[in-house]
Amino acid sequence: MRVVYRCSRCGRQIAELHLPVLSEAALGLDALTPEERADIISFDAAAETVSLRSLCDRCVEGLEMDAPLAWRRVH
Repeated sequence: MRVVYRCSRCGRQIAELHLPVLSEAALGLDALTPEERADIISFDAAAETVSLRSLCDRCVEGLEMDAPLAWRRVH
């Protein structure tokens, strides 16, 4: 099974795993709520691929840098 982590902000591929068996517990997916699962996980049966949305380090850093500006705009 192919597991692809992709940034939900910029679309960049973060990582790719090839697993003989998909274990939701091993990936930490069993801890997600149904709403989080719907937002984060997508499955392509034809391609045997699970895609997981996350944030790449670059976008996390960008959001952290923008946080003070957003805070000043609100207050």
